[in-house]
Amino acid sequence: MWTYVKWECRRQFRLVRFWGSLFSLVLLGALFAYGYSQMHGQAAVMDYVGRGLANGFFVPILALIMSTSIMLPFFVTLFSADSIAGERQLGTWATLLTHGVNPWSAFWAKWLVGLGYGILATVVLSGSSLMAGFLLFGLHGSALPSGINAAPGDFWRILMMMMGYAVAGLAVVSTFALIVSAFSRHAVSAIMVTMGSLIVLAMLGDLPFLTRVRDLFFTSYFSRISDVLSYPPNGAALWHGLVVYALYMVFFSALVLWFQPFRD
Repeated sequence: MWTYVKWECRRQFRLVRFWGSLFSLVLLGALFAYGYSQMHGQAAVMDYVGRGLANGFFVPILALIMSTSIMLPFFVTLFSADSIAGERQLGTWATLLTHGVNPWSAFWAKWLVGLGYGILATVVLSGSSLMAGFLLFGLHGSALPSGINAAPGDFWRILMMMMGYAVAGLAVVSTFALIVSAFSRHAVSAIMVTMGSLIVLAMLGDLPFLTRVRDLFFTSYFSRISDVLSYPPNGAALWHGLVVYALYMVFFSALVLWFQPFRD
């Protein structure tokens, strides 16, 4: 399977979209820093990120909180939803199968590469926003929304935990997008179905009369990344989200194994 992973990595590296998405994430991190520099004096931001506003650590924290629900899943969807459907559309998927490639090995290789892209996207966004925040404000300790004074070491732990939780959510998005791609014939339709489903689930979770069932939607757990800021983090809420993510991963895997999309 690792041979297929290398093939998929080489295929993605040749695509302009891959490098364009990483450049967009770097630019997005810089824009978050600029936007934060324009609003860091507003009292309304204090309860959201912290009381020591002129602190570069808060820039990647704010970037992750605001990007985990829509922006990062969008980039991951563009990457994973095109993975199989794009090859079907170009005819390269059929070529692979005629050369004796096991479709399931290729599928799991694409899943691993999609997971790697989710990690890379999170690191690029966090790293670019952290660097921009460092240049604008420096990195030092300050007060969190809970009123606790956090040292720089505490901020590093907070940032690592937020990145880990964001990657877990992106793994679910990547798996869902890849499964949609496995059943699709065209990359655009796979991308639209995946993004449309994520948007609909997010909207349904905000409807008052669906409050009792919103916990069934994995998109409802993206926002729990902000629970890390309670410091010490709200471990129960974070573990609840991770368990839901794991259950959805099992469900998606069972779904693709049951319906067998590789009959072409």
